[in-house]
Amino acid sequence: MNQIVIGTAGHIDHGKTALVKALTGVDTDRLQEEKSRGMTIDLGFAFLNKDITIIDVPGHEKFIRNMVSGVSTIHIALVVVAADDGVMPQTKEHLQILSLLCIPQGVIVLTKTDMVSDPDWLDLVEMEIHEIVAGTSLESAPIIRTSVNPESGISELRQALLHEAGKVRFTLDRGFFRLPIDRVFLKTGFGIVVTGTVISGSLSVGDEIYCQPVGQQCKVRGLQSHGEKTETVSMGDRAAVNVVGIEKNQAWRGAELVQSGWIASTSIFIAHVQMIPGIGWELKSKQRVRIHLGTAEVLGRVTISGKRLKTGESGIMLIRLEKPLVAAMDDRFVMRSYSPMHTIGGGVILDPNPKGKWNEIRNWMNTLSTVRSQRFNQFIDQFWTQPKTKMEWGRVFHCSIEDIQQFITENRLEIRNKLVYNPEKFSFAKKVFLERIKQFHKQHPYRKSINGDIIRKELRFSESWFTMVVNDCVNENLILPIEAGYALKDHEISLSSSDQKKADLISEVLARSRFAPQSLNDILEKTHLEDESILELLHVLKGKEKSIEIKAGLWLEKSNFNKLISMLKSYFLSKEKLSVPDFKTLTHLTRKTAIPLLEYLDKSGFTFRKENERIKGERL
Repeated sequence: MNQIVIGTAGHIDHGKTALVKALTGVDTDRLQEEKSRGMTIDLGFAFLNKDITIIDVPGHEKFIRNMVSGVSTIHIALVVVAADDGVMPQTKEHLQILSLLCIPQGVIVLTKTDMVSDPDWLDLVEMEIHEIVAGTSLESAPIIRTSVNPESGISELRQALLHEAGKVRFTLDRGFFRLPIDRVFLKTGFGIVVTGTVISGSLSVGDEIYCQPVGQQCKVRGLQSHGEKTETVSMGDRAAVNVVGIEKNQAWRGAELVQSGWIASTSIFIAHVQMIPGIGWELKSKQRVRIHLGTAEVLGRVTISGKRLKTGESGIMLIRLEKPLVAAMDDRFVMRSYSPMHTIGGGVILDPNPKGKWNEIRNWMNTLSTVRSQRFNQFIDQFWTQPKTKMEWGRVFHCSIEDIQQFITENRLEIRNKLVYNPEKFSFAKKVFLERIKQFHKQHPYRKSINGDIIRKELRFSESWFTMVVNDCVNENLILPIEAGYALKDHEISLSSSDQKKADLISEVLARSRFAPQSLNDILEKTHLEDESILELLHVLKGKEKSIEIKAGLWLEKSNFNKLISMLKSYFLSKEKLSVPDFKTLTHLTRKTAIPLLEYLDKSGFTFRKENERIKGERL
C-alpha cells in the first residue's frame, strides 16, 4: 500500500495535539518550549498505523510558516474545530491554505464536546462549519464529534480516517526522486539526518543525491520510514534520510533532496495566482510577498501582467525571489503578505525558470496558458530552435513519457530523430537557413560557401536541429555541402576582369613571400588594394586551391605550401626530430613567422609536437 500522510489544521488551542495523541498514543509536542507553553510551535509526527502518518501542525498565527510546511505534502486534511469556540480566524486561514494547495479530501473534527452541554450549540457550530467549507474540496467531508477527556468519538474518527485513506487517489509518480526537507538534525554516530515526505520517485541506500538549492552532492547512508530501517523509500513515504557529504548548514527546512538532472533551484518564476475572495487585499506590482512552496518560505517581489490584482481575482505574474528555492513546473504555492502577515492567495508555477531580457519575459508571460497541453505547445514554439526529446520534455514538465506523448498528439506535433517539433516551425527553420545562405552570397559573392558552425550559431540552432534542416535541404537539392560549409545549388563564382587582375596581383605577392605567412596588412602594403576586396579575393583563391589560411588572417600560397611539405618529407628521411631552430634554417623564416606555420602543420597532421620539438605526422 502507498504511504498516506494526514495533516492537522485548525486554530490554536482547539485540541489538535491532544486529538493526535488520542488517535496514536504519541505526544507530538517534542520541544520543551511547546510543553511549557502548552502550544504547538513546530511540526510533530505520529503514526496512525504502519501505512499512515499524521503531521501535527501549529495553530497559532505566528507559526503559519510551519503549518504550510506541514500540509504541503499531505493527502488528507484533519480539520479541528473546538466545540466551545467554534470557527476562529486561524480555522478560516488554514482552510484557505488547504484550498490553495488543492488538498483533495479530509475529515472535520468537532473537539472538546465535553465542554458544551447544549446540543443546539453543537448544531450551530456544525452549521457554521458547513458554511465555510461550502464550495471547497471539504464540502462533503464528514464531521465527527469528539472528546479526549473523557474519550468519546475517537474510534469513530479513526474509522472515518481509514475510510478516507481508502479513497485517496495518488498522483502519478513523476519518476524522479524529490523530498522537501522539513527537519534536519545531527545523530551521534550517524551524522546528518533529514526528514520529509517523498513526493515523487524512490531512493535507496547507497544512492547519490543532491541537496538543493546549494547543489551539494551527497550519498545515502541509511533510511528509515515509520521508525523502521529500510533499504528503499518511495513516493508518499515519510522518510528519515541519513546523508554523508554535506554539512548541517547546507540542509534546512525548505531545502530539498532531489535526483540529479531533474530539478534545480530558481530565483525567478512565472505563476498563475488566485487571490482569496473577501480579504480586502489588493496586490500591486513591485510589492513584497512571502512565498511558501513545499517546506520553504522565501521573500519575493511580484510583477503583475495587469499591474494589480484585487481580492478574488486571478492573473499571471513574475515573481523574483530574494533567495533561491527548489521549484518545478506546476508546483503549487501559498502567497502571504509581507507585513502584516496574512494569507492572500496562492498559485501554480507555469515556468520555473524563464530566460531572456525583461521585454522577452513579459511577452512570454502574457501568452502562457494555465492548461498544461496548451502550455506544452507554447514551449515547443517558443524554443523551436532548440527542440528536445520526449525524455527531455518530461524533465522540463516533470511528467511521464505517456503524458508527453498525449501532448504531442493533441497539438499535432511530429517526432524525427527523437526530437519533438512543430512541422510549421521546421518549414520556417529551413526558410531562415536558406535566406541566411542567400544573404551571405550577396555579401560575399566570391566565397564558395558559408561555414556551417557560423550559420548554426547565428541562427541559434541546436546541433541536432541544424543537422535535420541541412539534410532536408540537401535531399531537396536546394544546397550543396562544400568543405565545412554550404552554398545554394545555383551559386557560381565569376570574377570580373578587374577583380581577376587584383586576384592575380595577390597571388604574385603570396608567391614571392614563399614560406612566410602574409597578413592582410602585409598584402595591403604590397598591393595597395582595399582591405575588404583583399579578403574576398583571398577566399576566391582559397576556393580555387591557390591559397590557404593557416591561421585567422594569415595566408600562404598553396604551391609554396606544397613545396614545404616536400622539403619536410625529405628532412624526415634522415632525421627523427625537428626543432624550431631547424625549421627556421630550413625555411629561412623568423621565429615570429615560423611558429604560426608550425602550429598549422601540427593541426593539419603533417607534424606532431612532442615537448619543444616535432616528429613526423600521419600525413607526411
